[in-house]
Amino acid sequence: MTRFATRIGWLRKSGGMRSRLAGLLLALVMAAPAASEPIRVTDLSGREITVAAPAHRIVLGSWVSMDAISLLDSNPLSLVVAWGMGGSNEIQPEILGKKFPEIGKLPVIGRGTVDSMSVEAILAQRPDLLVLSKFDAVRFSGSDASAVPQIAQLQAAGVPVVVVDFYLDPLANTEPSLRILGQLTGRSAQAEAFLSFYKEHMDGIRKRLANISDDKRPSVFLHAFAGRRECCFSAGNGTLDGLVRLAGGHNIGADLLRTAIGQVSLESVLKRNPDVYIATAVGNGATAGFALGIGVSDEQARRGFAALLRDRNESAIGAVERGQAFGLWHLFVHTPLHVVAAEVLAKWLHPDLFSDVDPARTMATINTRYLAAPVEGTLWTGPATKTP
Repeated sequence: MTRFATRIGWLRKSGGMRSRLAGLLLALVMAAPAASEPIRVTDLSGREITVAAPAHRIVLGSWVSMDAISLLDSNPLSLVVAWGMGGSNEIQPEILGKKFPEIGKLPVIGRGTVDSMSVEAILAQRPDLLVLSKFDAVRFSGSDASAVPQIAQLQAAGVPVVVVDFYLDPLANTEPSLRILGQLTGRSAQAEAFLSFYKEHMDGIRKRLANISDDKRPSVFLHAFAGRRECCFSAGNGTLDGLVRLAGGHNIGADLLRTAIGQVSLESVLKRNPDVYIATAVGNGATAGFALGIGVSDEQARRGFAALLRDRNESAIGAVERGQAFGLWHLFVHTPLHVVAAEVLAKWLHPDLFSDVDPARTMATINTRYLAAPVEGTLWTGPATKTP
């Protein structure tokens, strides 16, 4: 800066054009933005995280959906340099691949669990931020994410590690999590734009159901990954349970499980005789059986769901006989896009109150206005009954 000031002084003494040039250079220097201040946030594990500047070389851990980054940047691959497989990241190449074919070359640093992460593979990408799911980080460490060896090693190497949550408690944690990611990437405006839309739709559901009594809440059995041979995986007090409660229902899995997710017996479900049966599924256009998701047609979803209800023991559940059986894309639960699932559930559980709500239009708005690439396919189906 001293050398630059000396050069300006020489130009000024030269007079004429050189003097005017000196004035212009000085004005440009004075107008230049000051070095950015460090960005500090408190993450979902209660730790304070600091980055020196907006992160632009991010590694996503397992269970942190690329959808969250897609809501912040029209080219999420400009921010993400590596990722872990797990949750909805498994199908992100199908969502983003046409628009961003380079996603197929993105290095994979782990599969499914935080202890599968390779610290060496992460450091090789020269990241300025690692984003982990609370579901992944905390289940290996209790409440102290820093106790995970991989996290401690990365922090010691100077890589900030932030913990967010779109899965364990989506109602409480989606807004702060997306806001944290917006702050750390310098994209708070984009985060707040989507959150304004998100809150408007979620609060709309809450307002309509504000005075609902417990006896008007239909009981719901959430049968997660219903196409699996074993029965019955379900949500306890967490994950999809919050969306059922928001939509005016009572999840019987919360009565049967002490954990956020787990197995319940078919006998216990039959004993409680739920009012509504909701099966979740994932899949694609090439998947046999009950599938919902990217590339799945309406006809394929209906056919697969009907076959599920016809061929499985779950058909004995009274809700199926009464035509109160529905199918929902399971991966809604891993992403802020669950706002659409909340509207779908509300229409199923309280059709009269939500007759004018259009979840398909909500999904279309998110696809065109907020996401980097659209999520397209059949994401819900029903109602259906057991067929002979």
